[in-house]
Amino acid sequence: MKDIRALLVLLTLSVLCSCGKGADSMLPNSGGRPFEVLLVSDNKAAGMAVDSVLSQNVPALPQAEPEFDVSMTDSKGLNSITRMTRTIVVLTVNKEQFTKTSIRYDKNVWARRQFVVYISTPDAATLRRDLNTAGRKLINLLVRSEINHTISDLAASHNLQADSIVRGMTGMRLYVPADMQVARKGMNFIWLSKSISAENRSICVYTYPGLDVSEPRFRSMRDSIMRINILGERNGMFMTTSAFPLNQSAERVRKRNVKIFRGLWEMHGDAMGGPFVAHAVADSAHGRVVVAEAFVFAPGTNKRNKIRLAEAALYTMD
Repeated sequence: MKDIRALLVLLTLSVLCSCGKGADSMLPNSGGRPFEVLLVSDNKAAGMAVDSVLSQNVPALPQAEPEFDVSMTDSKGLNSITRMTRTIVVLTVNKEQFTKTSIRYDKNVWARRQFVVYISTPDAATLRRDLNTAGRKLINLLVRSEINHTISDLAASHNLQADSIVRGMTGMRLYVPADMQVARKGMNFIWLSKSISAENRSICVYTYPGLDVSEPRFRSMRDSIMRINILGERNGMFMTTSAFPLNQSAERVRKRNVKIFRGLWEMHGDAMGGPFVAHAVADSAHGRVVVAEAFVFAPGTNKRNKIRLAEAALYTMD
């Protein structure tokens, strides 16, 4: 848990600078950084149980980073300033009122672009038990809220040229960030990239034949495609998938079944590396798999926010 003083400074600035249009125009802008959570609880034991879930390590990163940066306060601390936080979890413990743990959420409660989750539970023991199964759902709910913020921004402003190239290659739309430029076009392959100093954020779109989205097939095809298309500074250097097991999940996104792979990449023959996430879709109409992938190179810095915000673009594939 962090001291909430730094958060209060950010939120005060947000209130002073707020403006807006539309149905929520009377609300001030929310404040705070992506993947920061203000946890409100009057029950210390229950609050610590939620904090331990939200602070567990993100999978498939090269170093330990928490799922969220959590600040905790009690109900008295939820004042006119802290209510402007972009992501808030309000925990209520009352054995007279609740018989089980329930989770619900609302948007734009006290501020624009705000996400508030309400957790109700009879006691800390019940909450800890229920979080064994509901904890991952809570994390996914909060992560997707942040990703949806970025998707909304991408819908308003994205790289139209890249969108056109991806459409021509795959027949699918992809909202690539406007600041990413084409780094390479190959056979059924496009690489878009943005570099700032020693850091790089990239998105690749590629296809391979067949409808197999299993981990062995994906890993094999990824390695062969990257070996051709993403090369290092000297001969014999090329991107490859690290030998660590891939984190896998499946989601239904925009009426498509998407297989999601998270793992680490490295540059063969060099010391470069970092995290990647790939969304793979079996395109039965064309007998192929379409992959949209984001990867990050950011030595010496945290990578959680960088890879998650880059992944937001992958969710626009349609």
